[in-house]
Amino acid sequence: MTYVYYYVEAHLACIFLMAFLLFKIRKGVNKQLSQIYLGNLILVLIAYCFAEIFWALVDGGFLGSSKTLLYLSNVFTYLLINVAAYIWYILSEIMQKEKYIESDLTRVFISVPVWISALLCVTAYRTGLVYYLDDNGNLTGGKLYLILIIVPFGYLLAASIKALSRAFSKDRYAERYIYFMIGIFPITPILLGILQAMYWRVPFVCYGSLAAVLYVYITYMDNLVSIDPLTQINNKNQMYKYLVQKMRNQNPGLSLFMLIIDIDRFKSINDTYGYSEGDKILVRVANAVKDACQGPRSRFFISRYGGDEFVVVAEMAYRAEASWLADQIKNNVKKIPELTGCAYDLSVSVGIAQYDYEAPISIQSFIARADSDLYKQRKLNNL
Repeated sequence: MTYVYYYVEAHLACIFLMAFLLFKIRKGVNKQLSQIYLGNLILVLIAYCFAEIFWALVDGGFLGSSKTLLYLSNVFTYLLINVAAYIWYILSEIMQKEKYIESDLTRVFISVPVWISALLCVTAYRTGLVYYLDDNGNLTGGKLYLILIIVPFGYLLAASIKALSRAFSKDRYAERYIYFMIGIFPITPILLGILQAMYWRVPFVCYGSLAAVLYVYITYMDNLVSIDPLTQINNKNQMYKYLVQKMRNQNPGLSLFMLIIDIDRFKSINDTYGYSEGDKILVRVANAVKDACQGPRSRFFISRYGGDEFVVVAEMAYRAEASWLADQIKNNVKKIPELTGCAYDLSVSVGIAQYDYEAPISIQSFIARADSDLYKQRKLNNL
């Protein structure tokens, strides 16, 4: 019975740390849907830890060893594992900006396996389909026991496979960290879950859940400070990180170009139509730039540089390609009034600079070159 004290202490420590994370998430204002579900996931894992404490106290004889208590302790544990896996799948889809998951009906449909598991767990006392007490009073898996394992593992693996496949097909540099995080997340709980099934009196799942949640929380918060909250593209800090990497290592046969995009007469539009309309313009221009940068995932990096300026870092073979991309961006922006029905014309000026790997310069100097070309373009257009 000595294992019970250690088992309870371990879960209480995990509860304390996860409660702290939950407090940090819940105290924020203007919470996004992903933050709400991350908080829900942590809340369910805290409940799971309490359920494991209850199981240990029953198993150790501290609360008695009746058949009812033994069943209840396992019902709570299996139910909460299934619910946690379901919430993780929903959270992973939200973090990947999948629109279909925003539908309440869709989320209910995806939760059907959880409801089936819940029904089997609750009725196990009578049916013994998923587990039952053998002649020696030990809990034994029933004919449908595998369902309780397949459902949570299915949610975790589905989220992992989808995220990893998207990680290798997305254009935005910063988002890849989120996709890889989602893809890697299930590994720890799954491996430690297998270990706990073998050594069921060691709290492997408790430690694995805490480590996974900490990893998700840190990565999620890092992503929040890497993405511009208005346009949902990379911000200036992430652009600097990307440039450090690309300016050190040249891809064979490709040159590094920087395009600085500035919205013409943006201040005038802001003053005339208000800052709310100005925000809409920034989002629309960001989308126009993204549409122009369709191509192999490693060739384009799009970010908001600040104010009404955007930056595209592109790997291309020739300067003519960079000029062509600049024209595509200009054409896309010119189409915005026609597509949205706004009562003003929109245009952008684009400055281009090419990085010389044989004569390295600082990031600031590289930006200054593109900015200088932007100034020339604006002067030519009498802006």
